[in-house]
Amino acid sequence: MKLKDLLHLALTNLLRRKTRSILTGLSMAVGVMCIVVLISVGLGYERSYKESIESMGSLTKIDVTANTSDYGRKAILNGKAVEAFKGIAGVEAVTPVLQKSAYVISGNYVNMVRLYGLDTDVLGDFISSVSEGAFPEEGTMSQPEVMFTDDTASGFADRTRNWEAALDQDGNPLVDLMNQPVRMTFDYSGISGGQQADSDGRAIASTGQFSLRVTGICPAVSGNFTSAAFMSYDRLTGMLGIKEQDPVYELVWVKVKDVDDVQRIARTIQDAGLSTYSLNDMLETVRVQSRQIQGMLGALGAVAVLISAICVANTMMMSITERTREIGILKVLGTTRSDIAKMFLTEALLVGFIGGIAGLVLSFIMKYLIPVIFASQELRCVIPWWLALCGVLFAGVVALLAALIPARKATRISPNEAIRTE
Repeated sequence: MKLKDLLHLALTNLLRRKTRSILTGLSMAVGVMCIVVLISVGLGYERSYKESIESMGSLTKIDVTANTSDYGRKAILNGKAVEAFKGIAGVEAVTPVLQKSAYVISGNYVNMVRLYGLDTDVLGDFISSVSEGAFPEEGTMSQPEVMFTDDTASGFADRTRNWEAALDQDGNPLVDLMNQPVRMTFDYSGISGGQQADSDGRAIASTGQFSLRVTGICPAVSGNFTSAAFMSYDRLTGMLGIKEQDPVYELVWVKVKDVDDVQRIARTIQDAGLSTYSLNDMLETVRVQSRQIQGMLGALGAVAVLISAICVANTMMMSITERTREIGILKVLGTTRSDIAKMFLTEALLVGFIGGIAGLVLSFIMKYLIPVIFASQELRCVIPWWLALCGVLFAGVVALLAALIPARKATRISPNEAIRTE
């Protein structure tokens, strides 16, 4: 029997008993809706936390520090280690980082910032964008280049007015870092001093002040770099008077191309005897919790689908009982046992697919209703394409499996007894 004939017979038989077919399909639709919605709630939980963690910074940045524990293998975080990191598959950029607190001065206004010295050639890999201007380069010894975060200007205070905030009546900053002279000092006592030139032309003040060339302003990344500044690692070490042939770094940043490779690369670095930290570690914990939640919610949904499967099996058994005489006649006319089984399996498959599609429609309706109904708990549903497809296919497979025993029973009906059945 051809597929076209099987589909025609299946539709005809389902339409002969519309009410029962609709109720069976509806039970399957409810089952599919339950399993899709419950799993989507777990996915929504993971998505919400991922977005929350992403707002704190990049998920592809790994902070590498020396291993300070008393146990395990230890390694030196030096230039050789940095070069080794660059050779790891999946690593996009690597830079040593020197952190230092500093005071930024513009006229009578002062602000304390967190200064980061790093390789300016790869700064764009770690700071995704510039709001104004451009990324800094090394600059000159007399005027190092620097870039500030966009919240730095609003943090200045007037030292001549009891440290009053340097804001106008509308709350706008009075300091324009891009267009006003800016100096920096690492010593609080040097806030009010002047400058003098060193023998090599470098700007060194008797009070420790340095002139800066501000090249750009970048986003603060939701507070991850609050009141921060970025400049060349070599320029910063020069300003601090640090001279080392083979420096040992306190911190190294590693940028990974793909977020899925972060854990693998972090383990590789840890195996070398160094410590790592990444926001991806938090995400991995959330993923484990999310999978556990999805498993529990999926199990609850599976119970609903199991009940739907029982309804399908019951419908098929009733259909066989009612069509016993018809089955006998088909056998007398030469219909094979496999064709008879295919007839009932096709009917169940159609019920499953139709119910699955209806359940998918209900799932998308619930996707928009659940955040409204559970607004206080901030629940959300995420239904990716693969979940929608699996929901429909799962409904078809479950209906098909539920019809196996009824279909087998239909093939065993005796033609003679079937024809005599009233």
